[in-house]
Amino acid sequence: MARVRGRLVMNAVEYVQKRFGREAHERVVQAMPREHWGPFVGPLHETSWEPAEDAVAYLDTARRLLAPGEEGFFRDLGRFAGRTERQKQGYEPMVRDPATAARMGPAVWSSFYDTGRLEVDIQSPLEASARVLGFAVSPVLCERSCGAWEGLLSSQTFSAAVTEPRCVHRGSEYCEIRVRWTPVSEDD
Repeated sequence: MARVRGRLVMNAVEYVQKRFGREAHERVVQAMPREHWGPFVGPLHETSWEPAEDAVAYLDTARRLLAPGEEGFFRDLGRFAGRTERQKQGYEPMVRDPATAARMGPAVWSSFYDTGRLEVDIQSPLEASARVLGFAVSPVLCERSCGAWEGLLSSQTFSAAVTEPRCVHRGSEYCEIRVRWTPVSEDD
């Protein structure tokens, strides 16, 4: 069973509460299947490992209950989580510029997921692609991860745009994430 860091779960809860109100989290938990309540009813720690299926159940339920039909929900939640991690959790040095982010990408990946391996190829100073091998957990986590990379890799200097041209959930052998950085002008 794949596991995710407690921070990933905590970011999802924080997003739900900030966007939909503090009581929204309780509504989501109550609407989830009981077998997935574990991380949401006991003490949750940033560094704990939680079942990925519990995080997916929370994300799926939150979207269904609070934002039905909102196509960009998981990516938006991921962007929020990525920005939060960059600002509050000390990832800034690991993603300060495109070259460093590409080099440190595998370490960042393994700090959130205990499953899968990230292999990064740098195409140019402002473009990289990564293969995610052995991570067939959920399309929800794939979309959330794309948003998280956008939030984590964007800064005051560079804006990151992430696409996923290949995904195991669409029949590919692995997921592929492409990142393009655009310098932010002072006028923005």
